[in-house]
Amino acid sequence: MVGPVGAGVGNLPVETTSFVGRRHERAEIARMLQESRVVTLTGGGGIGKTRLALRAARELTSRFPHGVWLVELSSLCAPEALGDAIGSALGVPARPGRPALDVLAEFLARRRALLVLDTCEHLACACAAAVGRLLQAAPGLRVLATGRRVLGVPGEARLEVGPLPVEEDGAGTGAEGAVALFADRAAAAVPGFTTTPEVTALCRRLDGVPLAIELAAARMTTLPLPRLLDGAGDLLDLLSDAGRDGTTRHRAMRTSIGWSHQLCEPPERLLWARLSVFTADFDLRAAQAVGVCPDDATGPYPEDIEDLLLALVDKSVVLRLDTGAAIRFRMLGAVRAYGAAWLRELGQTTASRRRHRDHYLALARRFDEEWFGPEQAAWYARVRHELPHLRAALDFCLDEPAERGAGLDLAGRLACFWAACGFVAEGRRHLRRALSYAQPAGPVLSRALWASAWLADLQGDLDEANDLATECLSQAFPQHDLTAVGWGTAWCAATGLRWGYVAEALSLYESARQTHEDGGDRRAGLALAVTGQAHALWRLGRHEQALACLRWQRSLCGAWGDIWLRSSGEAVRSLVEADRGDFAAADERARAALRDKTLLHDAFGMAFVLGGLAHIAAERGDMERAARLLGSGQLVESSFGLCPWLPREDGLRERTESRVRAALGDRPFDTAFARGRDLDVDTALANALADLPTHRPA
Repeated sequence: MVGPVGAGVGNLPVETTSFVGRRHERAEIARMLQESRVVTLTGGGGIGKTRLALRAARELTSRFPHGVWLVELSSLCAPEALGDAIGSALGVPARPGRPALDVLAEFLARRRALLVLDTCEHLACACAAAVGRLLQAAPGLRVLATGRRVLGVPGEARLEVGPLPVEEDGAGTGAEGAVALFADRAAAAVPGFTTTPEVTALCRRLDGVPLAIELAAARMTTLPLPRLLDGAGDLLDLLSDAGRDGTTRHRAMRTSIGWSHQLCEPPERLLWARLSVFTADFDLRAAQAVGVCPDDATGPYPEDIEDLLLALVDKSVVLRLDTGAAIRFRMLGAVRAYGAAWLRELGQTTASRRRHRDHYLALARRFDEEWFGPEQAAWYARVRHELPHLRAALDFCLDEPAERGAGLDLAGRLACFWAACGFVAEGRRHLRRALSYAQPAGPVLSRALWASAWLADLQGDLDEANDLATECLSQAFPQHDLTAVGWGTAWCAATGLRWGYVAEALSLYESARQTHEDGGDRRAGLALAVTGQAHALWRLGRHEQALACLRWQRSLCGAWGDIWLRSSGEAVRSLVEADRGDFAAADERARAALRDKTLLHDAFGMAFVLGGLAHIAAERGDMERAARLLGSGQLVESSFGLCPWLPREDGLRERTESRVRAALGDRPFDTAFARGRDLDVDTALANALADLPTHRPA
């Protein structure tokens, strides 16, 4: 998916096990969402609210052409971050100077979508305010929430989710209840398992709580059913004070998790506790990084982690996710919370979070080293998937004074991800926060300054961008940090180009290029400076020199296997070809650029190319398409939190709009413009890429 919301899209996770029962509740949710715009599923931990909400939402996707979207709130602590969390789930970035909820309200206003807000109880007031604001602005929006209590929104409908029915042996609806769930999960653990009357007794002892039943079924690999039944009774007595809310099913759930904990070997318990720092799914290497404490002589040891992790999978403490491309793991919220409590009891929370941070900082450094190369699409996908962990690592660093230097490094190392992969607003927010604390001079600070200048430029804050780039240079020159000098000079040039000082910008780009050649960044930094140089030459009408720069730039990108800056060069070349009157070549170059920008989700690049395509369409006489493309350009800008395309000295967009409006007339122009603007981003880009040539221009 490229943009935030498209027909038939969403972010619901793939079901990793079969769904058993709850037919009545699913039908009731569908009916309630037809009659009420907010439905909240309430009930205790482990009762199955999240799983039920996700299954019901999945069955309702045809009702919501603009997507069904899960917003997981269990790891969110700050109520003020709720708007950003919802925006992140939908892919709607923040915009500078505007409340996140206002941006979301504007975005959802014309869309029919379903939000699934999971685990709301600790943010109930903030959720109620946010839901009320969004429902008021977006008539087509529906909200399905889960929590231990209702939100308190006017018109809210409530469905209390109870335990699964424990049917009598040989009677009732066998496919719907607790016994059926146990049988399904036990058969996965012990092939050939068949239900006996003892299963009904065990499910009754566990009060039909789904999480307790699933954990008990997983123990079938090591304990016979009679032992399970006896153990359930003993542990219920032993841990009955765990359910302080007074409900039997809460005691059963806590008992079941405690039972799993007792059945684990000490190294397994320790790994369980340490893995609780993961707020989303993780891979084996991450588990090894977090699970091993070099200062702890008791282990676990690196060579033991995989076996211990698989043992926790066998006990259903950890879930194994086979995504097709890789094996990943995750914990259910209640199980993770239990482990986190033990981690606090052990006094290891900070140490485990630091190891978690170190692992993801190493990942960010690898990304920074390898981004300008042949694996850009793969790196985009990987960092995008690991973003919840990178955010958690950034929060840890910036909340802890002693870790803020590492946080600045982490935020800066992701500069190309923030800028080139559609996360401009988020990256700028992290970098601003990191730079708000005093930091020692050095390469880490200089990198963060030029990265912040870049993002400010993309959002149109040119004064701030210029100030940051200038500060970067003042830090980098005394340290002879040629990489930072080159990048800082390039962003001074970029703001100058935006302000219309084209000749001065050209001189700065040439200086940046020379700095990188003399020992700065001979990869991305050099290629970007040459791209900027070609752009400035085009602006000055020096087409042959611009083409010479672009040929050099293309060879640089080709040598490294880069597509990100190569596509930027193609976008500039399309403008040169249009000025030379070769509109077929210009169109082909622009579409080739847009295809690669789309692959990497380069929001600024996509908007830039759409504007160029609109100009080319107008030059070729296709005024209606030009108007639609202008509308799609505005759609991309607003969807990804960019500043609308600033007026430039060449006036390309303004001239195109004026010419197309004059040719079509105001009303037809506005209609065609709206047809491009009111699409989802995926469809708008697909339309712009229609008839894309199958070969690349030489």
